Formats: sequence, structure tokens, C-alpha cells
Amino acid sequence: MTGPVQGHSGLLYDLQDMSPTSANRATSGMGADFIVDRVRQCESHQGAYYAFQMNRPESVRIFDPAERGQRVECTCEEFQTGQAVCIHIYWLFDGLNAVLRTPAASEAQAVNRGGVVNQISALYGLIGSQLSSLPACLSATHDEVGSDMEELAEIINSPTFPSSRAEQMRDMLSVFDPTILPEDYGRDFGAIPTSSGRPNLYVPNNLAATIFQLGVHDESVFECLRKVITHDICASVQLSKQRARAREAFAELDSYIENGPLDGPQDDGQDVPRCANMLRFLVDQICQIRNSRSFSGPLSAGVKRRVAEVLVEILQEVCNRNEDVYYRIDWERDVADDEPDRNRNLYAYVIDDPPRLGPSAPNWMKETFIVDRLRQMPADEWRHLIERLTSIVDQIREFLPDEDDPPLAYTKLERMIQDYTAEAFEPSSSSVQRRPTLSYQRESQRRRFE
Repeated sequence: MTGPVQGHSGLLYDLQDMSPTSANRATSGMGADFIVDRVRQCESHQGAYYAFQMNRPESVRIFDPAERGQRVECTCEEFQTGQAVCIHIYWLFDGLNAVLRTPAASEAQAVNRGGVVNQISALYGLIGSQLSSLPACLSATHDEVGSDMEELAEIINSPTFPSSRAEQMRDMLSVFDPTILPEDYGRDFGAIPTSSGRPNLYVPNNLAATIFQLGVHDESVFECLRKVITHDICASVQLSKQRARAREAFAELDSYIENGPLDGPQDDGQDVPRCANMLRFLVDQICQIRNSRSFSGPLSAGVKRRVAEVLVEILQEVCNRNEDVYYRIDWERDVADDEPDRNRNLYAYVIDDPPRLGPSAPNWMKETFIVDRLRQMPADEWRHLIERLTSIVDQIREFLPDEDDPPLAYTKLERMIQDYTAEAFEPSSSSVQRRPTLSYQRESQRRRFE
């Protein structure tokens, strides 16, 4: 192969160091016209990763290189049958290269098969800050936007988001499935036709897919469904599913503690760090139900209060697990000499002594667990939980030796309660209300009157 190859972004690539077969595959992938429906941040037993969902069943996953090394996978048949880099990975490499690195378009970049995975992994830390705009950026072809980045910015900021009605249909129809979340619903329905002609909306032997296609392409059908399956209903069902996933994370930790690794000593299972990271991820997903659903309408006060209830339930469960989880196990555990104590205690890992993370870690991994999210909510959404929050503050204080500084979560939560009570329980001429009292305050009062 002679001469540089132009990707769908307009960038040029030198493939001279690749074999003819790999070069042909790279050329096909970089020049393809795929569409990204959604980019999600995920956590699994394999580690943290970003999932780039195409408008077809394929999904490319970029794993956190800090956890599992440089690793990029695709769900397509080509990758699964042994190819290290498939056309979808080559296509995503070109798109991420243009959007996140924006190299000079006139200079051809030397590429080899191994270098593609390495370069994609190197961009992992930049993906989180552009999750919402990446689908539009990556789906824009070179012919549509040329090499002018100002035009690309207009597409990113456009109020019409790719497949927005399709995402709303997934949101509505997923309420009828007991476990699947909107972003995973109906990915086997196939690509959505975008031609000007009216598509064939009937999907043989698949009622859900037929309704999905009708809702996407027929506005009257969509509006009828939207009136019946309201944003509140979708948010409530999704919240229940995320709550179930949090309970499942606790249950998987308990199972691992009791039974040990199921796939041999190299299987970490749902140990404390993995459970903690999963809970942090789920807290972020739960808060997105309230804050960041790109197509959501206004939610009722009742749904917002339920979000706070689920967060406090998770916080309480973590506080109840302040113990060395492995001290009574009857199976042999492979322990590193330098294992931190927090890796044996879920409360310590999440609240008392969380690990320090680098600048590339997403914000939801670095924030004070749950407490920062509650502090961002209006008091009306969590005031009915004031006694439970007061109990959690008391519980954390009981864990502390007198000479130790309290964890940040305790300090912030205590201040939040004090600020609320100072404002909500000011004396008035019409009534006198009683403020919630923390346990150490009650002890101080008891000593004063003895």
C-alpha cells in the first residue's frame, strides 16, 4: 500500500508498517461511516471501562489502563474470532484521535496494529470530560464537517442530539423489563433507518421492536406513549433497578467473603475495592436520574425524595460494614505484603480512608461518598431523612478514637445537619420546634445537669 490513508475524520495515516491484511482492515475501518448512539462509563468484574455503543449491536470497550493495562475490546464477530484490532476499533481510533488530540490534519501519522490500542488507552483520561458530546463528535463524518473544528463545535452544541427520540423510546419501553436499563434496552433491534423515505416499521415476531420503530418514526405514536409512560414513571423504575443493583453489589461481596473466589485463586471476585468502586459508580448513576438525563422532563418532588432515600440507604449499609471482612473466613486468601487495611473494610475504603486517585480519575470516584451529592440537593429533598442522617453521624463518631480526626464525610454531614437545623428550627412567635440532637451533644447535656 502506497501513500497515506485518510480516515473518516479527515486525518491522514501512514500504514507502511502494517501487513497488507491489517492495512486493508485499517483502511476499511477508518473510512467507515458508523454512528455512536451513546458513550457510558461502566464498572464490571473486569474493571472500569468506557463503552461506545454503535447504532448496531457492536460496542467497543476501552478499559482503564491503570487497572488492567492497555486493553480495548469489541463485541463484533471479527474481534471475537481472534483479530486484535477490528474495523470498529480502527474507526474509533480515528475519531478519538481527531476529537481528543486534534493533530495537524496535513501530517500523516505512522500507525501499526499494536500502536492503535496503546494510543486509544492513552486517551482514557480525556474521555470522561466529554461523555455527553462524544456521540455527536464521533458520528460526524469528514464530508459533513470538513476539517473546520468550529463546525464540529456547532454539531456538539446543537440541541438536536443523535437518536434522541430513540433514547426516549428505550427509556419508556425499558420500564417493562425488570432488570435492563434504558441504555442497554433493544440493542438487538438493529440500526434505525435515516433515509428520507418511510421505512418498513414492522419487525416480524418482535412486538417490542415494532413499537420501538413506530415511536421513533411516528411522532403521534411517540406522543401517545409519552403521555402514558411519564418521565416520573421512567425515573422511578430506573431508580428501583439501580437500587437493586446496589443491593446486589453488597450481596456479591458477602458471597465472596463466605465462599472465596469461584474461578480459582486468580479471581478477585467482588472483593472490597471492587464493591466500593461499583457502589460509587451506582451512586453516580442514581444521581443522574435526578440531574443529568439528557432527555428528561421535570421530575416530581416525590421521585427526588426517593433518590435521597436510596442514597441514604446505601450510606447506612456501608457504615454497618465497619469490620475486617476476612477475619473469619475458612478459605485461603492470597494477600499481598503491602495490602492496605482499607482493602479489608468496606467502610474504611469508602468513608474513613479512601484511596487517593490521580487527576485522570472521574469526579464521581473522587468525591466524598454520597455526602457531597446530598449537600448539592435542596433540603426539601432530604429533610424527611434528618433522623436517619443524624443516626449515621452518631454511628461514625462512635467509630472514632478520641485522638483521631474525623473523616471528611463525617465533618461534611455534621455541618449539613447543623446548617439545616439552624435555619429550620429558629424560634418563631407561632410555635417552638425541637431540633434533632446528635448523641455526643446529648451526652454533653446529660453531664451538665448531673
